[in-house]
Amino acid sequence: MATDISNTMLDMCKHAEYDALALARGLSAERRKKFFKDSGNGMAQVIDPIKKQVNFRHLNLLDSYALMGKFDIIFCRNVLIYFAPEVKAKIIAQFSQALNPKGYLLLGASESMSGLSNDFDMVRCNPGIIYQKK
Repeated sequence: MATDISNTMLDMCKHAEYDALALARGLSAERRKKFFKDSGNGMAQVIDPIKKQVNFRHLNLLDSYALMGKFDIIFCRNVLIYFAPEVKAKIIAQFSQALNPKGYLLLGASESMSGLSNDFDMVRCNPGIIYQKK
């Protein structure tokens, strides 16, 4: 499942098209060949069998996630930096409720949960940090 508060961004993500710079960041040539097709002008698009596996939904992070079910992993990269600490804590608490036991939360490289929640253990992964629900 992929969520965003912006319908415009959701539409862009549904198209699943990326430029060479975006693809060069952490994507091997083998994976690009396997999961993408060239779409012209130096762009590549995620292949349809992969796109069909993603359910896109409009979501405000401050709203309830209860109807979405439970998750094994949540990616929330470079979003929390825009919120005040008390709002971050509320969002992290909702993530905790939405994650299965031992589920993972991945934040952006510049984001931290320091002082926001005791529900997670920090796990060091080269080259970064992820959080695992206790």
